[in-house]
Order: sequence, then C-alpha cells, then structure tokens
Amino acid sequence: MGSEDTIYVAVAGVEESELTLLWVLHNLKPRKVCILHVHQPSKMISSMYGVDGNLAEIIFDQQQIRGLEEVGKDMMNRILDEYLLFCSQAGVSAIRLHIQMDDVAKGIVELIRRHNIKKLVMGAAADEHFSEGMWLMSDKAQYVNENAPFSCQIWFICREQLVHTRFETGQSSNAPSPSGSSYLTSSTEAAGIFGSTVSEEKEESECEIELYDVLHSGEEGSSNDQLFDRLEQALKEAESSNQKAFEESDRRVKAEMNATRAMRQAKMLERLYNECKRENEMALAKQNESLENIKRLREEELSVSREQNSILESQVANSERRMKQLEDELSSALEQLQVSLKERDELQIELENSHKVIEELLRKQAEETSSTHMDQFNLDQLSVSEIHDATLDQLEICQKEKDELQVELENTRRINEELLRKQSEDTSNSHLQQPFIEFSLSEIEEATEDFDQLYKIAEGARGSVYYKCTLRHTEVVIKVLGRNSFQDSNEFLQEVDDLIKLRHPNLVNLIGACPEKRALVYEYVPNGSLEDHLNSRNDMPPLSWQSRMHIATQLCSTLMFLHSGKLVHGNLKPGNILLDDKFGCKLSDFGSCRAFSLVENSSNMTESSNPNPYLDPDFRNSRRVSHSLDLYPFGIIVLQLLSGRSTQGIAESAQSELLNGGNLSSFLDSSAGNWPHQVAQLTHLAIRCCDINRSRRPDLASDVLKVLETMKPSVASIAYAPESNEDREPPSYFLCPILQAVMSDPHVAADGYTYEATALQDWLADHDTSPMTNLRLPNLNLIPNFPLRSAIQQWQENR
Repeated sequence: MGSEDTIYVAVAGVEESELTLLWVLHNLKPRKVCILHVHQPSKMISSMYGVDGNLAEIIFDQQQIRGLEEVGKDMMNRILDEYLLFCSQAGVSAIRLHIQMDDVAKGIVELIRRHNIKKLVMGAAADEHFSEGMWLMSDKAQYVNENAPFSCQIWFICREQLVHTRFETGQSSNAPSPSGSSYLTSSTEAAGIFGSTVSEEKEESECEIELYDVLHSGEEGSSNDQLFDRLEQALKEAESSNQKAFEESDRRVKAEMNATRAMRQAKMLERLYNECKRENEMALAKQNESLENIKRLREEELSVSREQNSILESQVANSERRMKQLEDELSSALEQLQVSLKERDELQIELENSHKVIEELLRKQAEETSSTHMDQFNLDQLSVSEIHDATLDQLEICQKEKDELQVELENTRRINEELLRKQSEDTSNSHLQQPFIEFSLSEIEEATEDFDQLYKIAEGARGSVYYKCTLRHTEVVIKVLGRNSFQDSNEFLQEVDDLIKLRHPNLVNLIGACPEKRALVYEYVPNGSLEDHLNSRNDMPPLSWQSRMHIATQLCSTLMFLHSGKLVHGNLKPGNILLDDKFGCKLSDFGSCRAFSLVENSSNMTESSNPNPYLDPDFRNSRRVSHSLDLYPFGIIVLQLLSGRSTQGIAESAQSELLNGGNLSSFLDSSAGNWPHQVAQLTHLAIRCCDINRSRRPDLASDVLKVLETMKPSVASIAYAPESNEDREPPSYFLCPILQAVMSDPHVAADGYTYEATALQDWLADHDTSPMTNLRLPNLNLIPNFPLRSAIQQWQENR
C-alpha cells in the first residue's frame, strides 16, 4: 500500500531523470521518496526473441543470454543506488521499487496499481526539449496519463519544469513554465553524451539488420560452405561488437557516476568552506569589537583616574598651604598670648607695688598729720583712690584682651583640627576611588588562607559567601558568587562594569574583582548593619533619634541617586544598610541585575512559603520593576527606625496610633530620646510609602526628603541614645589622663592634651615634661578648654 507522505519518482538511466528528482526535492520537499524504475531486457535480446527461435539458438546460447541479462540488472542497480545516494545527501529518506517489463509505460501503470501509489512524478518528454505551452509529447507519458488509476496524482516534468499535473479525480492541468533552467549548461553536456550513446545503438541496429538480411538471403539461396563461413564470421564480429559496446557503456556509466559524485562532493565542500569562513569572519569581527570596547573603557578609566589624581594633588597642595598659613597664624597668636601674659604679670606687679606705696603713704600720713589737716588728707586719699580705680580698670582691660586671645586661639585650634580631618577624609576617599583593581586568584587565596572558615563572616543568596580579610594592607570584604548564581561570565563582567561606574558616598565602594573566581572585593564597613543595631545584637546600645534620622536622610538621598540613573536597588532591607564609624549609611547588595534576580526568585515563591516582608506586594502580583519597588521597603525601614519594632503589622499599628488622636508616644521607641514634633508628619509619609496602591505613594524628593531635612540633626549630636542607667560610662575624652576621672575644669597644655587644671598644676610642680608623651614641654602655660567644659556639663545634666 502506498503511503500518503511518500512521493514516487519514475527514473531511467538518463540525465532527464536526475533533473526530475531535483525538481521533486526543491519543490515538493518530501519527507520520504521511492525511486521507481521499469527494467527492459537488452534490445538485442528482444529483437532476437522476435526472430525464429532456431536462429536465436544459433547466434546465442542460453548461458550467453542469461549473462547479458545479469549485466543489464547490475547496471540498473548501480543507477538506482546513485539516486538513493543523491537523496541521502539531500537529507531525504529514500527506498527503491522496480519491475521488469518490455513496455515502460505499462510497467509504471502496473506498479501504480500493485502498490496503490497516490503521488507520482515522471518525465514528460524525455526525447524532446521543453517549450512553453507544450503538451505531453512522449507516448509513454500520454499512456500513463490516460491509463493510471484516478486515485493517483501525477506531475509530469521536463527539464526541471512542470509541464502537466493530473489530480486524483483524473482532471488535468497544464502548468507552463518560463523557458530556461539553472541547469542548462550541465544538461547540454549530458545531451552530448546521450547523443553519442544513441549513435552507437544505431550502429548496432544496422549491424543486426545486415546480419538478418544475410541469413534470410542464405535461406533463399543454396547452402554452401562460403555462406556458413560468412555467417560464422558475422556472428563472431557481432558478438565482439556487442561485448565492446557493453564494456564501453559500462565504463561510461561508471565515469558519469564518478564525475557526478565528485561534483556533488566538491559543491558540498565549497558550501561548508564558505559557511566556516563566514562564521570565522563573524567571530573575529565580534572579538575585535569586544577588544576595542575594552580598550576604550580602559582608556576612559585611565583618563578619569589621571584627572582625579591631578585634582587630589591640587587639593593636597592647597591643604598644605592652608596648614602652613594656619600654623603661622597659630604661632603669631601664641606669641601675642605670651606678650599679653607678660604684660598681665607686669601689671600685677605694678598693682602690688601701688598697693604697697598707697599703704605706706597712708601709714606715714596717719603718723605725721593731725586733725587740723584732715580735710586735706581726705583730698589726698581721694586722689589715691582714683589711682587705684584706674589701675583696676587697666587690669580688667588686660584680662579682657587675654580672654579674646584665648577664644581666638581656641578657634584656630578648631579650624586646624577640621582641616586635618578633611585632609584625612580626602586621603581616604582618594584611596577608595583609586582605579579598579583586578585581583588574581592566588592573591585572594593567600589572603583568606584558601577560603578558610575562620575568615567567613556571612552567607548570601544563591550560595554566595562573604569573607573578611586584608588585601594589600587594606581591610576588605570578599563576596564569592555561588554556583547557583544566574550570571554567566559575560553577565558578571557587565555587573562589575556597572558597579565601577556607581560612585556615591553612601554606596559601599567596589575596590576590585577576581573574574577567575567570580569574586567582588568591597570596602570593609566596621560598625555592622542597621539590622544589628535595631535588634541590639552583641549588646549594642540603642541608637539616638538623631542617628536614626541621619540614617533615614542618607538612605533617602541614596535611593534618589539610584533612581536618577534609571536603576532600582530591588533588595532594600536593614541587613543591606551598613553603618560606618560615624553612623553614616552605606548601602550594599545593589546592581543592574538585582531586579531581574528578584523577578526570578519571586516567581518561585508559593503561597505557603514565608514571604519577604520588605518585598512590594504590588510587584509580587504584577512582576513590574519600577522605582516604586524601593519605596515600600523604605517605608517599612523608616517605621522600624521610629518604633524599634519588627515588620509584622507595623504599618497597621502606626495607622491606628495616628487615627487615635495622633498620640504616637506608645508607638515611638522611647530609648531613642525625646522625639521632635515633626515625627508625626514623617510617620504619615512612611505609612503612605507602604500603601498597596503604588500610585498613592509619596515622592522621595518633594515629599519625604523635605520633612527629613527639617529633622536633620547636627553632626555632633549623632551618637547612641543616652542610657537611663546613671552609672553608664562617660566618653573617654571626658576623663583626665592623670586622674582617670571626669574633668570639671579642663585645660590644654603645651603638648596638646587636655587635663584637669589642679592635677596638671600638681604635676608641673615637680616635672617639666608631658604626662602623656614624657617629652619636655616647650612652655608651662595652660589654656582653658571651654567647649569641652560645656559638653561635660551638658552630659552631667542629662544624667
């Protein structure tokens, strides 16, 4: 039974059949092909069968006839194998089907009926050239068209052009095609070979006719020896010619097959070579483009680094000039102070001498004068009293000048300390903003002792691990990405490039990376995370409200910076907010790929799993990434800073407190100190940030930051909240280095340290060296430290 998907192609041993098969593969694109062939016995043998049998037995015996048939079958099998190989190279499954019959057309019809063939393709005019509007020229094609079962659809092809189509119902449709073919050259060559073959067959036919005439003429004449000799000679010549014709035909068929196979292989190799060449050129172009981009980025980074170095060198030079200027001013102020102190001492000596003179004069006047001269004495006493008052006025003026000089000296000291602090910060910033460093794997393994567990400080998502160590004399944190990370090597390098470009005072600085290990090297932030302080881990004291507002303000400005660059943090939570030694905010775990990782993680989250309390509910439902994704966790964190509570139901609790008269005393964290009055407005904004509908959430710049700026404390007040325990330890700079007790009258000595005045005076009575450095003091002068005295008094009042 014929399959509906199988296309049957009728072929013969001529070039026309190969073009017919090419048309099938190019136009019908079959999944399976069956090569159909009708094998005809040799023409010489057929013609001999039509002659008298005695003559056939005289010319060929049975063994010779069977040999000729075997040769014909071998030629047929080689031709069919060639067609099967051709289909296999085209990627189409193929089988073969043949029948032996003298009439080719009847053989094709018989095969259609036997195997219930549904689709057949065959040549239309194998002996004619194709022309437009032609009909089925060959008798063979017309016979098949008229006698084949109507269930078979037949395409008639000539020179790779569709001539006629007969559908299953028996209807016919002419399909004239444009003249010409892409295979015109090869067809012409094949036609030449075919012509030579026809010429040889014609010669053989003439030879057979001549032999036949001779034999018949012999029958009519008398039988003699000469006739039989001629007959025997003719038979030998015919047999020799027949043998040579078969050998020549066999050689030509083999040569044609070899040539066809070689041409196909050459075309295939040429096509493969062109494809490989094109792929190599594309890969080389991409590699060159990537190298050019890397080179351009390196040059830009080098240019930026040189500019930064130039700016820093200029700043250092300006700082050094300013320092020298301040040192000169300080030296001049100290000299003026020495002169004022000397003048004060001289005035005190003059005052004491004046007192002695006045007392001596009064004693002498009391002895020498009498009562008659009392009025004159009173006048003289008044004169002495005026002199005394004038002397006191001059002393007060000197004391006032001295106090002014002390204030100027203290201001100079503060300016000097501020410049030193800024210079230190500039140096630190220049260290952190140095060009990106690419660390080797061996260097990181040496710093962590081959990633020893002693250096491990935390574990992150997707198997990432954090190590704390020292690299190139700098404390750093190394984040090693886990095997489950969604990033490949190219995405990792893109992430590093994005992090290098992100520079902000409140973002954790990326120092370098190790692409070989897929590790990121960050600066080390020593004061832990906001989560540690809110949960009082490691016995940490509670933060003051000033520190909390300072953190909220910096966090708000950092998010505004990220959003201005079209970036979203995507994983905002207290654990990712680090605090430096001055309680400055340092935001970590950010990057361009964070939001996409969040999408992947949230898609795997089920209803039964514990949801992330800082994940925006609107994002959990819509999977839309926008700046509003960071507003929800920001509101939760602000409410935690205000109340010190966990995240569970915190927004609802704050809303309930506001609705009940607006009294937030039970909601606010009392351990943070006395909250300012603006806290109610800030609480309302934090609740709006947590709104399920993101369109009702406030704007960070115009709404939230404006309120936070009104609550922004001074830098000096940012510290831990005062403890209720009266026995809490005072700051170390409140203690006298000699007495190790809180000072009541702090004074600055020539060594720059502050001491209790009485304790230092007792020390200087027996020593001329510094109690702290044990070096000789340049002078023994003491200067009151009024700012420190005020701070100590305020601290004592708060107790």
